[in-house]
Amino acid sequence: MKWTKEEKLKMVLEYKKSGFTPIVDGCSKVTMYKLVLAWAKVYEVYGESGLEHRSRHWTYEDKANAVQRVLDGESYHEVAHSLGMSDKTRVTAWHRKYLELGWDGLKLDGRGRKRKMGNKPIKPSESKSQAEEIVELRKRLEYLEAENAYLKKLAALVQQRKAQEQKKK
Repeated sequence: MKWTKEEKLKMVLEYKKSGFTPIVDGCSKVTMYKLVLAWAKVYEVYGESGLEHRSRHWTYEDKANAVQRVLDGESYHEVAHSLGMSDKTRVTAWHRKYLELGWDGLKLDGRGRKRKMGNKPIKPSESKSQAEEIVELRKRLEYLEAENAYLKKLAALVQQRKAQEQKKK
């Protein structure tokens, strides 16, 4: 569910005034409480502008500073809220990427559509002559035919054993 800046502000102010979170259809009490609490923390640090929707491109330095703060002992939530995020997911992903790939992993830009396997260009060194390809395909066909014959024989044996067991009963 997407919330507008005005809706968030209204809920935060109501929470600060009365200490209660509103009940909204489609959200559990716990979920609403966590959302409003996160918005309240962002509101305290950044004011109303912190509740606005914005798509920000995080630089390497931003990511590195956030990960360093996590390494220094701050929680994901604290770091995320101080950066104006209402959710820790992005900071967690940066930390995981740092653990897997090191500091250079934070420089990678994971945006965009990933390549499909079938669209992989054929390198000139990988290209084969038609004769070599035909030999490979024949070997593959021979292997698959043998595998198929084995599976048929196995199925026949299983069926034969079941028939024998039923005769015994």
